Amino acid sequence: MSPAVAYDASAVLDRLCGPTPTVLRGAGLEWPVYRELREARLRESADRPVTAEDPERRPVNVRFGEVLDELRAERPRGLYLRNQRLSEFDPTLWNLVPRAVRRLNWLLALPAGERPDWAWLMVGGAGTSSPMHVDTMASAAWNLLGSGRKKWSFHSPERSEEWRLLPPGVGVRGSYEVRSIELVQEPGDIVVTPSGWAHEVHNVSGTISVTANFVNRSNLGFARRYFEVLGDTANHEALGAVGAAFDRLDGECAGR
Repeated sequence: MSPAVAYDASAVLDRLCGPTPTVLRGAGLEWPVYRELREARLRESADRPVTAEDPERRPVNVRFGEVLDELRAERPRGLYLRNQRLSEFDPTLWNLVPRAVRRLNWLLALPAGERPDWAWLMVGGAGTSSPMHVDTMASAAWNLLGSGRKKWSFHSPERSEEWRLLPPGVGVRGSYEVRSIELVQEPGDIVVTPSGWAHEVHNVSGTISVTANFVNRSNLGFARRYFEVLGDTANHEALGAVGAAFDRLDGECAGR
């Protein structure tokens, strides 16, 4: 476990929205949700049916307890619960994320039928992994590790385009000081994934984590450029409208 670090709340929010992948050591130790990411607590839902991935990344329907068993198995089956939405598993976990962090995602202001459901519980044994990818809709993300150890490998948006994980013209060429970053995450650490950065993640040991994606002022321009390049007018205009709405709110607050 990483040692507790005295982070100013506003400083954490700023770093969650930073332009470069980073690990905030011990920044999540005081988050209420961190205390719930324990195997014993989660075993209360052991009989719940879930859809995990097998070693070939094929979906497999199992009991949640079978996934938890992977955390301590000497010869794990390679099951990885990687796409379990918190809203479908236990909405109270999302409510235990600090309110200011939940509000990082401006898209939650959209009508209920349009807002994306971007918070997940992830549980996997040693040796499981997430393949190289760029996060959905050019969003950014944070990941809080409750237990275990993860190794992250990041590559800049320039490389994301070279590898065809992003359409050409989304990233700003020459604007990235580094092209590759590797990080190791310990319990209580928060890893930040900025928009457009390709990444793969390996579970060095059995892990439990919670993660969420967001679009706000820090990456709105990147996300709109992504949809513009794709020719997705609807999403491009929707993001523009969300940004304009928050700009008006900022103006109203500043005028009070």
